[in-house]
Amino acid sequence: MNFLRDLFSRLPPLTSIRSRMLVIALLPALLAEFGMVAYFTSQTLATAEEALHARASNAVHHLADALPYALISGDIRRVEALLESEAQTSRLSMVRVRDASGQLLASTGDRPRDTPVGTQFVQQAEILLPDTGFHDDALFAGPAQPVKQGLGQVEAGVSLQEINAFKRDALLHAALLMLVALALTGALAWRLSDKLAWQLQHIGRVVGRLAHNDLTVRAQLPPAGEVGALAAGVNDMAEALQAHRGELERRIREATADLAAKKDMAERANQAKSRFFASASHDLRQPLHALSLFIAALKARNKQPGTQTLIDNIEASTAAMELLFNSLLDISRLDAGAIEAHPVHFSLRSMLDKLDKQFSPLAAEKKLRLRFHTVEVTLYSDPLLIERILLNLIANAIRYTDHGGILVACRRRGRMLRLSVIDSGRGIPPDQQENIFHEFVQLDNPARDRSKGLGLGLAIVSRLSRLLGHRVDLLSRPGHGSAFSIDVPCGDAQLIQLPVPLAAPGKLAADALVLLVDDESAILRGMAELFDNWHIDLVTAHSAAEAEQGLLSLDRIPDVIVSDYRLPGDTDGIEVIARLRQKFGRDIPAILVTGDTAPDTILRISQAGIPLLHKPLRPAKLRALLTHLIQQGRAAAVG
Repeated sequence: MNFLRDLFSRLPPLTSIRSRMLVIALLPALLAEFGMVAYFTSQTLATAEEALHARASNAVHHLADALPYALISGDIRRVEALLESEAQTSRLSMVRVRDASGQLLASTGDRPRDTPVGTQFVQQAEILLPDTGFHDDALFAGPAQPVKQGLGQVEAGVSLQEINAFKRDALLHAALLMLVALALTGALAWRLSDKLAWQLQHIGRVVGRLAHNDLTVRAQLPPAGEVGALAAGVNDMAEALQAHRGELERRIREATADLAAKKDMAERANQAKSRFFASASHDLRQPLHALSLFIAALKARNKQPGTQTLIDNIEASTAAMELLFNSLLDISRLDAGAIEAHPVHFSLRSMLDKLDKQFSPLAAEKKLRLRFHTVEVTLYSDPLLIERILLNLIANAIRYTDHGGILVACRRRGRMLRLSVIDSGRGIPPDQQENIFHEFVQLDNPARDRSKGLGLGLAIVSRLSRLLGHRVDLLSRPGHGSAFSIDVPCGDAQLIQLPVPLAAPGKLAADALVLLVDDESAILRGMAELFDNWHIDLVTAHSAAEAEQGLLSLDRIPDVIVSDYRLPGDTDGIEVIARLRQKFGRDIPAILVTGDTAPDTILRISQAGIPLLHKPLRPAKLRALLTHLIQQGRAAAVG
């Protein structure tokens, strides 16, 4: 059994086909060989033991027949000779003869006291007087009666060492025979398994290369047998996979081409939309800009109280139109990347107080409750952009809430602060909660009422949040209101920079000269009226050449150049300003005015580094910027 354990312990793990085949082949063979060897060995040993016993028995019976005459005659020498002869002939380990009284008469071989118990087999026999017949009467005709008389006892022993040696030799030969048979069986099984294992390994390598997307590989095995059928099946699968991949590649190419065509179409449509909005914005801003200038001039000259209300109404309508145009402008500036985030540490409370003052009258007008749940916290982000996000969210909440109120809440979440605008309004259906962040989407404005805006507020919120890297979440149920939330990082109160107070703008210099270049005659007239009220000298021109002639006739260099961005031909305001600066050899301060909202236009103006005002511009803003640039230019000239 130890031999079997050692043999199986040296076999390879039963994880491969070869090892399993070896076990399957060797185990039955080993059991059969062990059984046969055990059977024949036991039979041989039994036969040898019987022969040993028979030898001892034959020897004692032979001596029992040969010793009576020597014992009767008292010839002890003859007895010893017979014992010696039988011991040599029958290979006995000892022979002893005793008389009828048990007295030892003669012996040969091992003495009893020198022989260990259990090392020999002893056989006994009685020595009898030979049979004799006699007659009491000569005339007696009956059979003779045998007479038996015991003369003694003979003992013969054979040594068991011989049988033990025979057993050892038999077992050794049986073990050698088993090893030879096992080796032959193992060699044959190894030979058969080696071929099968190679075939299976070959198929495994083919499958592995197929798994690594090499669909050109094939199994190179004859189709006979089960393994051949398996290899043929693998090859058929590879053919099917290769054909399927070719079909998939063809479909992918077609889908990619179709997607590229659709993408190109969408990009062209987006560019066309951008161009349309830019052109429409510019064309609509032109008359609106002129209208704003005329209104400003009219307000300055009006002396009749009854007419002032009419002028204020016209100005309010113009301001509403300007607000709508500014929303379009914000979208364009964000898409163009012209707006950059400037994160700083700032206090949230001051911002919310400002928004409270701004929106409380509007909420009260709709009979809504507007509450701000503020906390003393410092945030780290761009305060202007965060304020713009909250402004749009609060304005939307008030616009779409009919009953109840709006809550602006703050809640700490680790190192973040969640700002939430929660309303009790109409709510947003789940299937529309993603669409509302797209441009011009308004769920409750099918008539496109301009008083409800253009649907750009949440689109601006989405773009601003991406620019800042802050996430905006929405929870809403139709009929139960909405909650818009944005997570803003907390800041450090010790790093808050106090705002520098702005110096009050000075008065416009009486001898200041401004050059205005614009291709719209109505705008030139409106600006002339406005500047006349401000008592500022103004030179107007439709082009750069006309501006040069007007300035040469006055023999003066303007303090500020104000130019429209879009001008006739291929010239724009940036080129006009550069030409006039080169003409007069001086870096004249300049302002660009445009109604164009195209992202590439805004980006180009931003890269030029020239202050930009959008049409329709506010006269007060224009005057403040002119005052600043004139003072800055004259201070630089003196220095």
